[in-house]
Amino acid sequence: MRWSAAFLLALYLVLVARLTLADPSSGRLVFAFADAVATRLSAGRLEWSETEVLANIALFVPAGFLLAVVLGRPMLSMVVCVLGAACIELAQQRFLPSRVPSRADVEHNGLGGLFGALLAWPFAARWARMPEDQKQPMVA
Repeated sequence: MRWSAAFLLALYLVLVARLTLADPSSGRLVFAFADAVATRLSAGRLEWSETEVLANIALFVPAGFLLAVVLGRPMLSMVVCVLGAACIELAQQRFLPSRVPSRADVEHNGLGGLFGALLAWPFAARWARMPEDQKQPMVA
């Protein structure tokens, strides 16, 4: 289970890097999709700024979940998500003049990592209780 979660985490982090560290126009389709879904679900009551907050939270939920499964330590995965979000914002500030870094993005990404880690808590607890021989992948 951990190997597949680690593989999915690596793929997901490539997507996160693409969305957060590339020119904003490269993620235009993803952002337009998020805005359309939020507008539809809220019956037009959400503005883009509110959708962006929700998108920043949602972006790190899978990362927090998968990281908690891989590490087996949900609290540590929450910390790693916040540090990762801070590194992304720092990289945007230093190297990407077309991006607008903000502390609020770190907070929202960290909240998403928290939600993901909390969702993974039962899996991590179950993994910790498993006998060691059941944790190893079976070899044919």
